[in-house]
Amino acid sequence: MLKTLRLLASARGRSRAPADALRRLQERRLRALLAHVRAHVPFHRSRVDAAGVGPDHPRTLEDVVRLPTMSKALLRETPPADLVVRGARLDRLDVVHTSGSTGSPLRIWRGQCEIDAHRAAGLRILLEHGFRWTDRTLEIRVAFGPTFAAQRLGLAPKRWVSILEPPEVQVRALREYRPQVLSASASTLHDLARAALDARDPPVPVRLVFSDAEPLLPETRRLVAHAFGTAPIDRYGLVELSDFAWECERRDGLHVSADTHLVEVLDDAGRPAPPGVPGRIVCTDLIARTMPMLRYETGDRAALAGDPCPCGRTFPRLVGLAGRAADVVLLPDGRRLYWPWFHETFARLDDLERYQVIQEAPDRLRVRMATRPGRHDAVAPRIRAALATVAPADLRVECEAWDGVHDPREKFRPVVSRLPAG
Repeated sequence: MLKTLRLLASARGRSRAPADALRRLQERRLRALLAHVRAHVPFHRSRVDAAGVGPDHPRTLEDVVRLPTMSKALLRETPPADLVVRGARLDRLDVVHTSGSTGSPLRIWRGQCEIDAHRAAGLRILLEHGFRWTDRTLEIRVAFGPTFAAQRLGLAPKRWVSILEPPEVQVRALREYRPQVLSASASTLHDLARAALDARDPPVPVRLVFSDAEPLLPETRRLVAHAFGTAPIDRYGLVELSDFAWECERRDGLHVSADTHLVEVLDDAGRPAPPGVPGRIVCTDLIARTMPMLRYETGDRAALAGDPCPCGRTFPRLVGLAGRAADVVLLPDGRRLYWPWFHETFARLDDLERYQVIQEAPDRLRVRMATRPGRHDAVAPRIRAALATVAPADLRVECEAWDGVHDPREKFRPVVSRLPAG
């Protein structure tokens, strides 16, 4: 914990550092990472050498495009011992698992260096929003985290609640503990806010609400703000990389923690996309050394903002985060509809409380609808009419009633494609 606090102290204020100072820091850390993998991770060294990147590169951030990217498929097919630093004992490392929502979970190995650095990066996001060390936090998760000695002494106290508990039980824990900070996935917050409002008890005031793991839809943002008196703050990250982007108080895009992560947005040809133009997100963890993540293909799409944020922070911003590239409907004529189109369109349907769009065939969509009582037959034609404005006539749209309940152990995806990859 002391190492985490030292890292946190050294990083405070960097979100407002001059842009040229941040760039120099990123270049130093990128060069140090490349020197490390060349010396200690033969798997990465061979890939870097095969790309023709010599030991004097990268000189600048622009040189990073010469390095090969890493995909989830590559991680799955590579023996674990080849992915970690030479000499590491896998049985002595911390291992975390991705959710496997694509059907293929991954294992990520971390040493104490990454554990401390990622914990410090997460704490900094809290502090950017006015977190106080005496604030009580209620966190709703599948697996509970550790309790540190400092927490037992009253520093950043936290209570955990299982995501498998019914929302009513979670609301009761919220009322009993009365936290200043609430943290959970977006769909958990959605169900929790709805349960709190349905209880018709006095509202539970929470100063900070943090959402992560899933797309934070506008209807969830409104519901949470109504139930708890504050709009949620979105965080973006992956198990493979930790949280590396987050909303500021303006809720206008996600600031990238540029001192710990280098984020690129690439077009389909692998070139840097211009500001404001969506592309695929590729991220390098500048800190990780045990299992280096060098130009990792996240599978998500967004754009880099071209203008500075009025909040005064100089960290770059991701805007228009569209979720995984797989979370898209492929229309029969070749066009694509990403989930933001659905939530912007369906949000205008007052009687629609929750939805999920599932594509199982190129010419068929199944729309699961949780509506207000007795309103299914009124909402279904409006959904079909909305899709008819953008989709060819040969796309079949099937609307089915749904209770809005999903497995809390899995990420909720508002748009799911089950088409074969490629």
